[in-house]
Amino acid sequence: MEQSSDRHAGITLAQRFQPTYIGLPAYTAMNAARFDCGLDVLKRFFFLNFPAFELDLVRGETALHAGEAAIRLRSKFPFEDIEYFGFSSAIVAINGLLKAMLRAEHAAIRAEMTVAQPPDWAAVEAGLGFPVRFEAAEYRIVFPEALLDRPLPGSDPINHVRLLGLCEQFAGEMAFETTPLTQVIAILESAPSLTMSLSDVAAKMGQSERGLRRQLDRSGTSYRKLADQVRETRARALLSGSTQPVKAIAGALGFEASSNFARSFKRWTGLTPLAYRERAWARDNAGRK
Repeated sequence: MEQSSDRHAGITLAQRFQPTYIGLPAYTAMNAARFDCGLDVLKRFFFLNFPAFELDLVRGETALHAGEAAIRLRSKFPFEDIEYFGFSSAIVAINGLLKAMLRAEHAAIRAEMTVAQPPDWAAVEAGLGFPVRFEAAEYRIVFPEALLDRPLPGSDPINHVRLLGLCEQFAGEMAFETTPLTQVIAILESAPSLTMSLSDVAAKMGQSERGLRRQLDRSGTSYRKLADQVRETRARALLSGSTQPVKAIAGALGFEASSNFARSFKRWTGLTPLAYRERAWARDNAGRK
């Protein structure tokens, strides 16, 4: 990346991507009976080839328009300076895989990214085949919900069972490779309230606070960075997808005062919580017209 002057290098590389590069999970998904079955395979086993990401199927959420479903992407560690590179390449590559599964010219009707729109975007978007909404609550690939029940042209029940067994075998072999970093993120993401301290998380993991801090330091991160990553993601979702007061959201995210939350949120996004909510709601209303 440092040797390239292309700020959209992630997209450029992903456009050359062949779906079969995902290997076993891709072949297994393509052999599924229906599109939703193939997506379930990707949800369970995408990490076998791309351990930095996890996928989930989203449907019936207020942030989606009627007749829409989405694949939500989340990172298992902080991308920091390469967030746009990582997520933009993943979105384009996954859309290519979805098209291959369906053997169709188009799959996504839009994508959503939490980062700000980069310069020179219009020319890049013209080559994608779908629009992208920036400063969204989450990273998502949105597609028509009706596709979920569509039979896959490459369906092969016998081969699918065999490949699914291999995916499960390899997933079991990789289970021991879970890192302290991914464990911390998983605990924070599943916590109903982000008021947990480092010592609370360490206790859940059966470790000392000092030992966990040392392990995170060796991974090039810190508990504060990981907690902020989860807080930002949850804050975006709550501000854009709920009517909860900002004060209540601040408390749920572990901030003692709304002013502290506002300062942190502006550092993350460049906007105050209220400004972000107003922009998200205005964009959502415009999209429904």
